Amino acid sequence: MLERPLEYALIEFKGNKFSGKIVPALLDLAERGIVRYTDIVFIQRDKDGTTRTVELNDLDPDGYKMFVPFGKHVQSLFTTDDLEIAASKLKKNTAAALFLWENLWLDNVREAIVGAGGSLAERGQISPEVVKQFKQELAAEKKSPNKKTAAKKRAAAKK
Repeated sequence: MLERPLEYALIEFKGNKFSGKIVPALLDLAERGIVRYTDIVFIQRDKDGTTRTVELNDLDPDGYKMFVPFGKHVQSLFTTDDLEIAASKLKKNTAAALFLWENLWLDNVREAIVGAGGSLAERGQISPEVVKQFKQELAAEKKSPNKKTAAKKRAAAKK
């Protein structure tokens, strides 16, 4: 286990409550072998800023089975510092789920790359906010093609 890069996401919910509505979609990813969750922590931040955390492994048996229906143990990999940092990013009166997972779909891609004589040189993610900003800059550029936008400035700086 843990032979792949790990990814995480902090999902915030208004009202300081979990409804469980996202659970079917999360389980679908695991059941189809796309991801393996390696840690899940629930965080609540009250109106006064007080935070509480609950590890998936600390849930009652029924709650645990909801997230891990096949009984596969989810490791506790987040540190206390990780949880404090995540909690500090939440607005007051919110709840959050902090997920850590492996992308199992990478296995077949890795085999194909190695089989073709290749190796991974770099991998990363671009946030939706950056993509949105870039699209806005491109739209502005089309409206005023003579104006030097931030996108053009970046492209010129790379040359």
